[in-house]
Amino acid sequence: MDTHHLPLLKIMAKDREDLHIIAAHVQDALLPLHGLHFDHGEGTFSALCNRFCWEHDGHFFEDKPLYHRVHSGLCFRSVQSIHFKGLEDTIALHPLNLLSIQANEHPPEAKPGYAHVHLLFSGESEIRLTVNTITCHLGDLHHPWPTRVKPGHTV
Repeated sequence: MDTHHLPLLKIMAKDREDLHIIAAHVQDALLPLHGLHFDHGEGTFSALCNRFCWEHDGHFFEDKPLYHRVHSGLCFRSVQSIHFKGLEDTIALHPLNLLSIQANEHPPEAKPGYAHVHLLFSGESEIRLTVNTITCHLGDLHHPWPTRVKPGHTV
């Protein structure tokens, strides 16, 4: 099935409200540990991810639902520090399952003018970024490919 007609996503967040939009698009993305990179000198944190395309819902092939995934890049700028929680026991062969991205502007434990961005994963793992300002880019790197599997969540 040709997926070249599906538009590639390219969006930017400059505040908490914008970040909610990016979070919705990367929910259930799979992030391999070797695809995470923090460049302290540049102040950037980047992650390669296998993103479920929530925006391409409603496709069918042979009378069965058809979904899509795509390789995407996620990048945060103005990053001062990074903190990992619960990743010590993560096996490098298994990717992290991203559940949400949240931001706390001016948290009490941070310096004035700073914010914390939390990347929350299944298994209660987390990556916390301390940033000067919220600046995040999400962009698809290739065309989506079809899949029959849609992520599900139990309550």
